[in-house]
Amino acid sequence: MKFLHDKFDSCYFTIHEDDFKGLEKWRGYYKKLFLELNADNFLSELVKVEKIGGFCIDLSHFKKAEQKWSQEFTYVISKKNTPYLFACNHLNGYSYEKNTDLHTVNSLKEFDYLKTIPKFLFGQVISLECNNSITEQLKFKTYLVKMLNKLYSV
Repeated sequence: MKFLHDKFDSCYFTIHEDDFKGLEKWRGYYKKLFLELNADNFLSELVKVEKIGGFCIDLSHFKKAEQKWSQEFTYVISKKNTPYLFACNHLNGYSYEKNTDLHTVNSLKEFDYLKTIPKFLFGQVISLECNNSITEQLKFKTYLVKMLNKLYSV
């Protein structure tokens, strides 16, 4: 982490729920750590997103959690009035049919679930999390920027 921060000025590091067990090993970097929740309907009592920089909301995980009304979903919703916690996102496709995230996107329509995601979940930094080629991801970016600007422009 020190190398990435020092060499590339990295500001966002994603952790998961079980990383709260050993959080002290990242002392000095807490505000650069962002929580990506699992999608397993279990939330450890150790998870305290206020101890770190905030959330890295994986938007397809959120959609999946919403469909199940899971513990992760209710935890995130409980923080909606704390905007500073919603700093960054992972973005990939989503299948309504299977209620799952898609890391290989086959159609731009697999991003349309974003039209149902509340605005407060979107951070300043959004990272595509796809296995598709860079060329395909650049096409996705064009589509996504246009869609999100249309939905959320002020």
